[in-house]
Order: sequence, then structure tokens, then C-alpha cells
Amino acid sequence: MKKNILFCGTPRFAITSLNSIFDHQKLLRYNLVGVITIPDKISGRGQKKQMSAIKKEAQSKGIKVFEPIDLSNNIFINQIKKIKIDLMVVVAFKKLPKILFEIPTLGTINLHASLLPKYRGAAPINWAIINGEKETGLTTFFINEKIDTGDIILQSKIMIKKDWHADDLHAILMKHSYEIIKDTIQKVLENQYTRQPQKNNLSQNVQYAPKIYKDDLIVNNTFWAKNSLLEIYNFIRGMSPPGVRTKWDIISKKSDPIEKNIKIIRVSQFKQEASNDSKSNNNIEISIDTSDNTIKIKKLDKSFLVDKIKTENGKELTGQEFINGFLKNKKELKTIEISKDKVY
Repeated sequence: MKKNILFCGTPRFAITSLNSIFDHQKLLRYNLVGVITIPDKISGRGQKKQMSAIKKEAQSKGIKVFEPIDLSNNIFINQIKKIKIDLMVVVAFKKLPKILFEIPTLGTINLHASLLPKYRGAAPINWAIINGEKETGLTTFFINEKIDTGDIILQSKIMIKKDWHADDLHAILMKHSYEIIKDTIQKVLENQYTRQPQKNNLSQNVQYAPKIYKDDLIVNNTFWAKNSLLEIYNFIRGMSPPGVRTKWDIISKKSDPIEKNIKIIRVSQFKQEASNDSKSNNNIEISIDTSDNTIKIKKLDKSFLVDKIKTENGKELTGQEFINGFLKNKKELKTIEISKDKVY
């Protein structure tokens, strides 16, 4: 008799996992009987209902969708019990109550975008980049009452390239989720797995990846001053998208400084500069090279390029587009400095 699988997810990251479960029903002899996601949200200028990415994908495949407001609601719980679920798979969804995750006879499994126990929490992709990790990956594990602490089933490692931003790593991990979800389900259904308990000690590199808020994207003078250029470079990569927010003073020889609220979207080419001890200081230097239209940020003997930038209420621009469109009278340009004024 075929087993029944229920999926829980919300954002775009979960779509590949849902597709994998949908595609392997015949091969692994199970039925995908439904999807749990968040209710539609009212948003935008027109105050229209917005479906989750998973709801759109499920509906396109004719999969039944559940949108509970309260995951512990008795009516909803009884609905799920009547389906007779054998396995539940969770990807990028809210914390499940025990009354729900204990319903499936084979348990409830989760896919997490890190090599647990590293980077437990809401933003593992961002923090792996911010902390300069050289590798990360995916972990499948059995859910328990604590977040991201259950017994591990499988892990898959991914090497992080030095110029990758959070969206690059997001895309790669999303792609790799297709196979690890399939392999995990196969092992659980065939009872061909070994549970690997997670320990909560330093020897297992327990780290956390807290949720990122809008204010975390603001970088002020203190941030630029106290961090090394590599830390700044990694932070920008880890926060992109949407990018970090700062303020620049554009200073020319013949006019007052022009303040610009800036969002730095993409950076590249972190490197060691030729040493020049006589001029080295700990200040951030932002320079424009009009010969090749590049924006360089330098501190001590390190530098990187700003590839994409966005001004307040403006569109995303390449470094060249920013120089050509916003830096008038380039020959008169003296310097760009980090503004001491508050960033909004």
C-alpha cells in the first residue's frame, strides 16, 4: 500500500523540494496528498491578495492546499488526521506544534539550509556568507520540539565561492535540494537510515543564524570604522539581496557636498593592494576610476569593487551607470566619503 506524504512550505526556496516530492511519487510509490502553507496576505498599493510561492506551485499541479491560520486549531488537526499521513516534509515554514508534527506515522522531517548544528535559525544562508564560511550545505532531520535540533538523516556539502552573494548561494542550495529530498524520503520509507543525534556543545560547532531585520541592513560610520575590509565585504555579500544601506557624501572642488542614500547591492574582486605604508590608514577610501568606470572601496591594503548600487527611490545601477548618471563634472570630483549623518 502506498504511503501518504504531506508537504509544508511557503517561499520560493521550498518550490524545488515540492517539485521533487511531486516528481518522485511513482518511482518511490507514495502519494503527495496535500500542501500546508500560510494564508494569502493583503499587500501592495492595490491591497490585493498575494498567494505564497508554494500555494501557486501546488495549485498549478492540482495539489490540495491547506491554509490554516492556527496550526493547533482542532478542526484543522482533525482534517489532517483524517488524511492518514505517513510522512510530513517541511521546508522553509514556521515552527510546527507537537500536536501536528506527531501525526505522521513515520515522523516529520525538515530540510535546513546549513550543515547542522551550524547555523540553526531563520537565516542560515545569509550568516554563512557574512561569517566568511568556505562551505555550507543542506541537512535533513526529524523535527522535535526545539528548532533545528532533531536527529540528522542526511547532509550535502556545498563549497562557497569567494564572490558569491546570498542570492547565489540560495539558488545553488535550492537546486541541490531536489536530490537530498528525494534521497531522504526514499531512506525513510524503506527504513534504510541511521539517526544521527545533534549535540549542543562547542565540539560540534553549534552556531545560530537569527532572523535579519530591515535595521540590520543599515551600516553607519561605526560599522565602517570597526570592521576589517574583509568583514565589510562579507557582510555586504551576505545581505544581498536586498543590500546594505549607507550614506555617501559626494564632494567636488567647486560645490558643496551632495548627500546620497545608497544601497550597495553587489561587490566583487576583494584583493590585496600593493603596499604603501606611507599612506596607509584605517579610514575607508572610496575612489572613482573614470578610465574604466569602476567604484573601488579601500581600507589599509585591501580593496573591492562595487558592481551594483541603488540610490534612494531609484533603480538598480551598475557602477558605470552610477558614475555616468549621478556624478556630474567627473573631472571636478574630489572624493566620496561615508557620511556621518544618520542613514534612513
